[in-house]
Amino acid sequence: MNLFTYDSWGVSSTGFDSSHTFVSSHFVSPLVLASIRTLLCVYSFTTIITCYTYLAHKTATVSLKDVNIGSYTIQQGSAAIGQSFSFFTYLTFWCLGFYFLFASVHTFMYAFKTRSYLHNTFPRPLQLAHSLYYSTITTFPFLVTVVFWGTMNSGWPAGRFEQWINISVHGLNSVFAIVEIILPATQPQPWNHLSIVLAVLSAYLGLAYLTRETQGFYVYEWMNPAHGNASIVLHIAGYAGAMVLSFILSRFAIVARNNVAKKFDLSKENGKFGKEMDSDNASEAWASEVTIVTPPRAKSEGEHVV
Repeated sequence: MNLFTYDSWGVSSTGFDSSHTFVSSHFVSPLVLASIRTLLCVYSFTTIITCYTYLAHKTATVSLKDVNIGSYTIQQGSAAIGQSFSFFTYLTFWCLGFYFLFASVHTFMYAFKTRSYLHNTFPRPLQLAHSLYYSTITTFPFLVTVVFWGTMNSGWPAGRFEQWINISVHGLNSVFAIVEIILPATQPQPWNHLSIVLAVLSAYLGLAYLTRETQGFYVYEWMNPAHGNASIVLHIAGYAGAMVLSFILSRFAIVARNNVAKKFDLSKENGKFGKEMDSDNASEAWASEVTIVTPPRAKSEGEHVV
């Protein structure tokens, strides 16, 4: 197989997503799927707007640590709004919001017109981009959640805002990804999409160090060489391994979902067939109990019935 063809990346030459799996579901109607995606889109952008509004007028206190770094506290004010575009957490949350925006538009259009821009209008490069987009938003959020709660969280914050924002961007992000894994009828991500996922993660590493050069701070403290170059290498290797595992688990979860949906459909068909068989058997039983009664022999001519 040629690795540099659209077919090898999940965009068939006979037509992109001919079964419309990106805008349909095994379990709910396209309209319900579109509505759920819209709800998640609205929550994502509402969270970001609320966060930035709060930081523009108040200060948030964030306590962090790492596996080899003790607890430290950061005060975040209005400057954190611009700095958030250097944090993998917020970039991932922005991506979730825009994905659900695009996906809801395509799904609503399919629900009402049985066609969509994604399938009927977009050129193949954009169709490929959407497919890759799906592969990233069903992978990145899990890395964010596991890393934050597993290695970086330094205790439950005291402030209500800090509590809510932590739950939203470090917890609900993975819930949103799980919803997008379970509900749509999408096919498993092509294995070569993993290379793009890792490439994006590598590009982010460059962005983080560019931030250090241009704004003078390390996005994450483990990137500071003061803690040792070995620590940086081990963090990068660990995050790359976690990303590979996240992609594999996401992919096999989609395989499992499709298998469950297939068995569910078969069981419904078998149940329907069984009811039809029972109905036929009942009809035959009823027919076998029917007795045909012939009328009495007619009287001979000349006889009158009184």
